[in-house]
Amino acid sequence: MVPHTVVFMGAVRNLLVVLALLCSREAMGQVPASSPSPSNDSPPAAPARVEVTFLEAARTVTASIQKTFYNEKTGLYAQTTTKREPEFMWGNGVMFSALVGAARHEPATYRPVVERFFGAMDRYWDAKVKVPGYEPAPTSGNGHDKYYDDNQWMVITFVEAYDLTKEAKYLERSKETVAFSLSGWDDKLDGGIWWHEGHKGDGKNTCSNAPAAVACLRVARHHDAPGNIEWARKIVKWMTANLQDKDGLFLDNKRVTDGRIDRRKFTYNSALMIRANLGLYRATKEQAYLVEAKRIGAACEAFINKETGAYRDGKKFSHLLVEADLELYRTTNDEALLARARRNGRVAWERWEKSPPKELIEQAAIARMLWLLADQETEVGREFWGRADGAAGAPK
Repeated sequence: MVPHTVVFMGAVRNLLVVLALLCSREAMGQVPASSPSPSNDSPPAAPARVEVTFLEAARTVTASIQKTFYNEKTGLYAQTTTKREPEFMWGNGVMFSALVGAARHEPATYRPVVERFFGAMDRYWDAKVKVPGYEPAPTSGNGHDKYYDDNQWMVITFVEAYDLTKEAKYLERSKETVAFSLSGWDDKLDGGIWWHEGHKGDGKNTCSNAPAAVACLRVARHHDAPGNIEWARKIVKWMTANLQDKDGLFLDNKRVTDGRIDRRKFTYNSALMIRANLGLYRATKEQAYLVEAKRIGAACEAFINKETGAYRDGKKFSHLLVEADLELYRTTNDEALLARARRNGRVAWERWEKSPPKELIEQAAIARMLWLLADQETEVGREFWGRADGAAGAPK
């Protein structure tokens, strides 16, 4: 028969081993401090999720993009993990904006990539026409159909590159590209910018007008010779009259031939109208623009997927509403906007970890979103946007 003291000491040793194991796992972030001791009959607990910062997540996604999509020989990016042709201009714009975000935090690594990519995109630039602009794919030039919105995205991100680097080439190309964007305005439907230079689709779209207004306002901070602020005011007035729904959100497009409206609502359309109104508020000090930006921002709650807490659209659309949320937060200090943006960032990162999208544009949109959220959490990011939003920003 085993003495009682031996049994007791054995039990103590077993308890100490279990406690040591638990402390070790807790230190590694595998289990929370309150986890109960495992029993012999229970399966081992699944490791708890270890949270990373938005800065760490942004670094991880961007490094993966560089490894998976970047072509060192050309300086361009592939369309998907399997389709290796150069990305279209829309995706290039998203990728360039992600790289500019990365270059704020890791300039030694990403500023050379920004510069090379900027030069490589000259393959898309049609300089052989009266009003030059970017074509959707690499071109020999001479007037193929162009998307006005493709060019407007480039204006916005090139001005951001100029704000970061102070290199004149980014601002000069911004001015050229905004001139192309505004060349799409005519008097059909009493104004508005076409979606296509060749009028394909017969539409004047929110996506070819709202970013044009933002582009004008961003350029105007450095160069307002062509009256960019007045252009922005005119575009916003046309958009509000023609494509804003009663709830404050914006509809997709209006056909020119019969005036029929496509009533679909996308996150990025309302996002750019938030930013256009904010830009006009800063430029003119007219309170009505701030009131309208806040109204649209509140209405965007309708885009939330109740199951995930994130925006329902794909990231190539919804990352732009996260950007608008952050810009509106910087102007109003409304914590609900920051919380909404962060929720979207967490969901995007978790999905990327589980299964990175095959398309460059989707991964670039996630990277852009994460860098913007990292900006909010870092001194370098907050200082940058304090300058980039302009000295005429709204009081907190």
